[in-house]
Amino acid sequence: MNNFKHLFYFFALSIFTWACTKETVVSPALTTNTGTTTTTPSTPTASASGFKLTSTAVVNGVLLDAYKCEKKVNGIENSIPLAWENAPAKAASFAITMIHYPNSADSTKYNSYLLLWGIDKTVNKILYAEANKGPWFMGVNKDGNNISYTSPCSAGAGTHQYILTIYALSETPASLPTKSTMAVTYEVLTKAISTVTVLDKAKLIFNSVTP
Repeated sequence: MNNFKHLFYFFALSIFTWACTKETVVSPALTTNTGTTTTTPSTPTASASGFKLTSTAVVNGVLLDAYKCEKKVNGIENSIPLAWENAPAKAASFAITMIHYPNSADSTKYNSYLLLWGIDKTVNKILYAEANKGPWFMGVNKDGNNISYTSPCSAGAGTHQYILTIYALSETPASLPTKSTMAVTYEVLTKAISTVTVLDKAKLIFNSVTP
């Protein structure tokens, strides 16, 4: 009988010890680029190396209403806030473009909403309404009549897609002027970018929804 009790106590002690020392494994929460627990965005914003472009004006891939149809002041519209991280260490400067294809099936016809170049390698964000105020250069707006950002403001109902691209460059293209000018269009800027090494690029693709 005593032997049976000893065996029982030994078995119970073994179970207790095993339970106390067993490692608890917790699966990590799903996170977005902002680090908050949420669902994964439908549109990737990071390159394969982790270089990524974000905006607080875009939530779940959709532009917030507060950033649509910005009021023009002296022909200038407030620009979308932008931030980027994990840029290549060897990047000497950045350039940024924003375009929209009126007909998604025709990539030869586009409207340009933002053109920036000569952004220093130390810069990693552009605050709201600051795109035309920093120590960099800006090209022509969508309408071709001013040096400015153009905010999405579609008259027709539906979902309209916009593509923001940031380029990490080996150098600022020598063919580009060292001043803001309406002479720099999307075609001029992208052609100039093609003359230097693009170390990496990241895109932020978002929709503007008009009821």
